[in-house]
Amino acid sequence: MEERGDIRVFAGLGEAGLPQLVAGADRLFFHAGMYANFARDRAMADALEMALSRPEFSRLDIVSFDPAAGAAYWGEFSGILRRDMPEVTLRREFAASAAFCDALAARHPSRVRLFRTPSLPLAPILLVGDTILAGHYLHGRVPAPQGLWLCISTDVEDLLSRAEDDASPDVLDPAAKGAYRLVCECVAARNAARRLA
Repeated sequence: MEERGDIRVFAGLGEAGLPQLVAGADRLFFHAGMYANFARDRAMADALEMALSRPEFSRLDIVSFDPAAGAAYWGEFSGILRRDMPEVTLRREFAASAAFCDALAARHPSRVRLFRTPSLPLAPILLVGDTILAGHYLHGRVPAPQGLWLCISTDVEDLLSRAEDDASPDVLDPAAKGAYRLVCECVAARNAARRLA
C-alpha cells in the first residue's frame, strides 16, 4: 500500500478491506460493469446485509452495464472486462450479477435502487460512506479487482450533492476536485441509466 494524506493506493481491491468498509457505511453507491464477484464473496454479501439492515442506513445505488444495449464498444469492453472469456460464459457472469443485485433489491426494496446503463464504464467506482474506491479497466491479463485501486477519504455526501446539482468544481481544493470527478462519473452513469428497481 502507498499512502499520501487521505489518498491511498492498494494493489488489488482485496487489500482495501471492502467488506468492513461496506458493513459500517450509511450510504453506498456502486458503479461497475458487473457484480458477479460480489455474488460469490460471502464476506461481501454479509457486509451488505449488515449495512442494509441497520436503521440508520439510507440508500444503495447500484449501476451496472447493460450487455443487451447493443453498444458499439461491447466487443472491446467485454474483452477488457473478462479477457479470453467465451461470450456464453460472460453472459452467465452478467446473469449472476443481475440475480445478486435483484435479490438485494427484493430484500431491501426501500433502500436499494438498481440501474442498468448503456454508457461506457470508464472505471469501477465504489462510494462507501466517506470513502471512494476507484479502479480502472485496461487491456491486459490482470482483471480490475487485482489492479491498482485508489482509496480516497473525503466528504462523499457533499460531493454527491454537488454532482447531482452539476455544481462547479472551482471552489474545491485539488484533491477534492479529483475526487469530485469520480463522483460525477457515478452520477452521470446513473443519469444515463434505466432504473430497474
